[in-house]
Parts: sequence; structure tokens; C-alpha cells
Amino acid sequence: MSIFSNMTQNISLEEYLRLLEQMKQAAFCDMDTFPEKEECSGDEHIFSFLGVRFRYRDDEDCLYADCSSMGYQLFTRLHPYLWKYLKEESESFLEDQNLFEEPMEDKFYWEITKYIQLDDRIFGQYEVIFSLKQEILSVRGYPYEIEGKKFRHPKYLKYFTEEQKFILKYARQAETPLNVVLPYHTGDILCIYARPFGRPFYAVYCGETMSDRDHFEWTKKEYGFYKREHPCLYISEDHKGLDLTNLAGWFTDYIPFPNAPLDRIRVVDTCEDQYLLKASKRLKENPAVFWKWRDLKWSGAIKKDHGELEEYMI
Repeated sequence: MSIFSNMTQNISLEEYLRLLEQMKQAAFCDMDTFPEKEECSGDEHIFSFLGVRFRYRDDEDCLYADCSSMGYQLFTRLHPYLWKYLKEESESFLEDQNLFEEPMEDKFYWEITKYIQLDDRIFGQYEVIFSLKQEILSVRGYPYEIEGKKFRHPKYLKYFTEEQKFILKYARQAETPLNVVLPYHTGDILCIYARPFGRPFYAVYCGETMSDRDHFEWTKKEYGFYKREHPCLYISEDHKGLDLTNLAGWFTDYIPFPNAPLDRIRVVDTCEDQYLLKASKRLKENPAVFWKWRDLKWSGAIKKDHGELEEYMI
């Protein structure tokens, strides 16, 4: 029986955040217990390990780099040696706060990937992001790689711990939460805390879907729940103006969120950008303005600068 579940109903933001916390707890437990829990049998060669990289955000050229000249450093479990390594190295980096304009923990992080070797192939199971203060920021499962190689190991599940199965089961939902109902209203100004993957920024909520109402209703018949995308307007540095993003899937310029940033959002009353403030006001007065703006933008009638947008949205 496959461990890769499909979404079957809509859930609240609180339920989604609870799921993310459960994934963090599962990963933290698994990284420390998989040597004892993973099974080996017969002559098959089974081996698991953790690959660690120190990563940073380079805002000048938008590159996300590995700070270690050695590449991945390998460990066989979280405690005691990997945890000691993270703590000692992090403390050393935090002592160099004067090297950057912002705190080191807002720009640097640890990326730990859990691998399992089955015979002659190595598979990535999940990835955990730790802050420099040893807090788990996110967990991303890799069901695609495992699922795509099932024919090589028809009984591969017997080697997985319950924690690994849990992470893989909910990986797609955590990364692309199309079934999550958000408590926001059209025109709300959202502050999205992107550190350490990017600087905090603002967006204006446009509604539940980028599609028309008929298509939205169709998703309920086809999938058993309404598929929500949660479009937002934000100021794109790449496109030099207002642009459209999607809270339940792809996101913004060069900000590699490991999962949808629904755990990083708060509603605010205002922001510094006048175009977002005006867009918020217009959308609250008439939510249908979004559909006109979207159609014009998708058709190419609106160029990617503030002047062209002002006539239609602002």
C-alpha cells in the first residue's frame, strides 16, 4: 500500500500548522533513531546517513550557496556528534555579527538531508532546515524520488521508519497546500517573514483562487474539495513592479521557501509601499478588480511597471 496520500478535504490554517509541527517532530526523532529502527535483511546493502551543509543568502546576486568548501559533511545520526557540530559551529558564526548589516541567524542556516542507500542506489528522503540557534525551521519530504523508483525496490517500505513514512505521506500537502482555507479577506495586507531565505516583505491578498468561479466549483466535484491557490499582489524586484504570486505553490523572486510560507504570515494594517496600499483599498472596495487586472496582465496588455498598472488597479 502506498504511503503517498492524496488530499481529500479542505482543512483550516490551524490544522495545516499543526501538521507542519508534527513533521518537524517526526524528523527530529527520526534523525536520532533511524540507525536502530531501519531494518536490514538478507544480503541487501542498507545504509542511511545525514548530509549537512551550511547555507547562506546572498542578496547581491541572488545566489544561494554552500559555505563549506568541503561540500556535504556526513553523519550517522543527530546526537551526539552532529548536534555538537551544529552547536559549536553556529556559536562560532554568531560571534561574527559585525560582518553583516543584519543578524547572522537571519541570513545563514543549516541544511540537513536524510539519505538511504538501497543496494546500489542512494535516495533522499527528506530535508530539514535548522537555524543557527538549532531551531527547526522547516521539513521538506522527497516522495517523488522514492515513488518514482518503486519498481527497483517493491518492498522498500519495510526499510522505512514510521517517522519517515509520516514525512513522505504529507510532503506534497506541506509544500503545495491547495486544500488549506486561509482566514484572510480580499485586500488584507500580509507581512511575510522570509528570513533566513529572504528579507521580510508585504503582499496584498486577492482571494481564494486565480480561476473563475465555475472552475472553482468544478474542483469540488473533481477532487472532493475546493482547490485554493490564494493569489496575492507583491512588489517584484525582478519585474520592477506589482506582480502576482500564489501562497499555495510557486512564490516570489529567488526566495526558496522549503514549503508554502503559511506559517510565516501575519495581517498588518499598513505597509510602506503606496502601490500596495492603493491596491489593498481598491480590492476591499471591489474584489472583482482583481479579475480585470489578472486578465489584462495575462493577456500582455499590462506592462511590468507601476505606470501601466495604475490605470487598472490603482
